Amino acid sequence: MKRLFLLRHAKSGWAGPGQDDLDRPLSPRGRRSAPLMGRHMRDLGYAPTIALCSPARRTRDTWSCIRDILDCETAEEMPPGLYHPDPRTLVDCIRAIDDAHESAIVISHNPGLLAVAMGLMDTGVQPANPFGKYPAGALAVIDFDIPSWAAIRLGEGALVGFTRP
Repeated sequence: MKRLFLLRHAKSGWAGPGQDDLDRPLSPRGRRSAPLMGRHMRDLGYAPTIALCSPARRTRDTWSCIRDILDCETAEEMPPGLYHPDPRTLVDCIRAIDDAHESAIVISHNPGLLAVAMGLMDTGVQPANPFGKYPAGALAVIDFDIPSWAAIRLGEGALVGFTRP
């Protein structure tokens, strides 16, 4: 069994003059909500053993806030393909996770994150979109009854939970 956490970065601020989109920081609201999501994950016993994080500052800052609260050792990778990914790239990154990891968190951006969450869920879970617009800081937890990350197939994940900050 594999457990996947899909986390959209917390609310970000706007880019300043001459500032690249990759360097956008969290807004004050984002700096408040990211630790709340970390406490939520900790309270539920969620302990991802690997984090795949977009290289954008807002995703790295979101993960930093959460990582500092979780009581687990988590390997970290920053694949460049997680910065505003298309859904196929995002799924490819998930399928490439080392099978030694039973649970993984992906911190990335919309609209790719919403598309992947919708695509991975078992279509019998709910016919409508349970995520809305997948707001900033939201977390989906999806379980897969598979031995290997490479075996993930669209429509085969069981939605365990979805939490907004």
